[in-house]
Amino acid sequence: MQACITFEGEHVNMASPDEIAAGIKAASVVFSHHNADPLACAAAKEKLEKDEPLTRDEALLCVIWQTAEDKAFRAVTLNWMVRGDTDIWLAVSPSAQ
Repeated sequence: MQACITFEGEHVNMASPDEIAAGIKAASVVFSHHNADPLACAAAKEKLEKDEPLTRDEALLCVIWQTAEDKAFRAVTLNWMVRGDTDIWLAVSPSAQ
């Protein structure tokens, strides 16, 4: 199943379509580089947020997610002046085919 990468958050409407596209590309590069399924990474991240025990592989998927989210955030906000309390984060869902 393929993933649909998007962004969520209170300030996501501040990002232009080009900035969103740059963020999606940046996240996709990270997932591809690690041959990681974004949906599996998101599921592992959700387990971590619920304080559920993680396997070693799930812990690695969390690191990949964090790297992808950081690269995506930086790509989206490249021309913004301040990070501050900007509320934008990476999200994935199964794509409708």
